[in-house]
Amino acid sequence: MKFKYFHLLSLLSFSSALAQVSDSLFVPQNNLYYRAFDKVWENPIQYGRYPFKDFTETELAFQTKDLNLKRQQVAEKATAYEFKTQGIFNVNERLRLLGSFSYQMLQEKDLAFNLSSERTENQFVLSPHYIFVPKKGNWESQIYYIKGGLSYIYEGLDLGATLDYKNFNSFRKNDPRPSINTADYNGRLFVGYHFDKHQLSINGQWGRKSDAVDVDYVNRELNSPINDLYFIRFSNGYGRLINFSAYNNFGYKTTLNSGGVGYAFRGEKDYFTINYNYSKSLQTLYGKSAEGYTYFDESLEQMKYRLTNYQTDANYWRKGVRFDYMANLNFQSITGDNYSLTEMGQNYRMTLDQLALDQKIIFKNEDGSTSGIGLNATYSDFSAVDLLGSTEKYIKSLDLALVGNKDVVNNSKQRLNLELGAKAYFPLNTELNYVPASPTTLFYDNVIAHDQLYDQTSKLGPQLGIQFFQSIKNKTQLKIFTTFASLFALDTKMKDSGYYNGNPNLYFRAGLALFY
Repeated sequence: MKFKYFHLLSLLSFSSALAQVSDSLFVPQNNLYYRAFDKVWENPIQYGRYPFKDFTETELAFQTKDLNLKRQQVAEKATAYEFKTQGIFNVNERLRLLGSFSYQMLQEKDLAFNLSSERTENQFVLSPHYIFVPKKGNWESQIYYIKGGLSYIYEGLDLGATLDYKNFNSFRKNDPRPSINTADYNGRLFVGYHFDKHQLSINGQWGRKSDAVDVDYVNRELNSPINDLYFIRFSNGYGRLINFSAYNNFGYKTTLNSGGVGYAFRGEKDYFTINYNYSKSLQTLYGKSAEGYTYFDESLEQMKYRLTNYQTDANYWRKGVRFDYMANLNFQSITGDNYSLTEMGQNYRMTLDQLALDQKIIFKNEDGSTSGIGLNATYSDFSAVDLLGSTEKYIKSLDLALVGNKDVVNNSKQRLNLELGAKAYFPLNTELNYVPASPTTLFYDNVIAHDQLYDQTSKLGPQLGIQFFQSIKNKTQLKIFTTFASLFALDTKMKDSGYYNGNPNLYFRAGLALFY
């Protein structure tokens, strides 16, 4: 079942109660409020008059993952060291500034069948054009990400903008050794007109991303067909392997353009927004020139991958004296298709229709303590078809997430918050059709069949979080936090196949932050 008609549903099936919006919302007061802060980034002018309180947060964190239950093109273990600072600053009643900067050092161990910067931990398949080897390898990455935004109210006009830049440097530490440098920058402009309690707005986005890939061997003799584990192969689609002579030096360039319209209603007791956006990205793969150089020139274009996304997003916020309620209904329809300029043909098509409902309620006590509960449900309908690789993959699934937290200690100096939650994944309908189209079934045996069993496996993941707040001085607070989570298989499909050792995934994150 496809969901083109759910755009209309998301426009009509959104409702909730009324509440006061006069009090300022302090984002760090409860973890569930951070989703509200994300919405401000998505469209700052729709929330330009929403009463957010100033805050600045600076965080240091350590994170580790042991992934036994996973898709193939993901590391078995990942460790990250993170620094992040973010905040919101109300200059005056007209002007609001947003800012964020983060740095992450990431170490990944035992990643196979993937020499790209993408991972399939949170997506069904990789983009269709990349090189790989079966041999597992360790990676090290450094990621810098900076964002800025503003909203300004001028009489009946609402103006806003966001800018962001991400730099990603990643390299594999053993043969073969790709080094990937990514520069990704985006800008978005918002213009709105408000009258009485209503606002109409439009927005446009422009983005560019470049990836430079250099591959080297300490022992170049390993890159030979007789060395099956080390020989570089190129995936063009999902299951089709071809020769790619520029494997040791190539690049990607991606362009992104989007536009959208929005409506917002700000009542005395409620807040409602709805947006419709269309975006198109085009990734072009560039090979080497006759002299052995790679640069972004039309003569070196070899393959293209186009993604289109139609998205409708509706939000309702209720801010009351005793509790706040936040709900989001989101539908998006994504289509991807590739094209080979050298062969003048197309072999791959991907579709993803996704409907998600997210609801949160935060209870507020007179002493300033809070408790909250959140529920998220996401229905996905995914397909990937490779006509020349003779692969057809279909997955319909349901993701559920439930989380609750409560301040168990709260006084003038300290606050202790406990959080319990669980995530679950249920496959509703799955299908895989494969007809061998080449002498080797290496990719099917190790990636396609493996990942299909993972997607057919029901999963459950409980989690526990602890946050301790200590007041210091001048309204400055120290937060010490830790989170532990796991993921279990609820059936034995993968274990019986031999792809999975039966051990659960383990996640751990800890750190400290300052709010001021």
